[in-house]
Amino acid sequence: MAGVLLSAGVTGCGSLTGEPPVDRAPETAASQGRTTAGSPGAPPRMILRGKDEPTAGLLGLLPGTLVVTDKNCVAVRSGTGGKIVALNWGHGWTARIENGKAVVHDAHGKVFAKEGDEVSLGGGASDRFTDHPCAEESMFAVNDAPTDK
Repeated sequence: MAGVLLSAGVTGCGSLTGEPPVDRAPETAASQGRTTAGSPGAPPRMILRGKDEPTAGLLGLLPGTLVVTDKNCVAVRSGTGGKIVALNWGHGWTARIENGKAVVHDAHGKVFAKEGDEVSLGGGASDRFTDHPCAEESMFAVNDAPTDK
């Protein structure tokens, strides 16, 4: 299935469909050294799908700016209206602080984007993980993006 081009120069090739196991909460990735107005001293967080959860390509597109919210979560400020959209990332994705900004890395450790970067994410609307602390009014399941081997 053809993927949606992501602004970081990789293509999307999977995203979550189906429900999580009832005995498992979604994962949250955190990193070191982040201080924000909403969460002093706390690292930025990400909503992550589980390692063994199925993925399927979704063909939606979310353009906007990568941000860290007042809840100290990696999200996107939509380019169409400025709305904050929570992001549901693939297993193994991380956010770290580098030179004072949150930097998102894919499951292979390759830099995807930095806080403040304009991005166009492939994926689709999601109603999963609505009880997660990072959840906003809108949630977007980001397609997993392969890295060059």
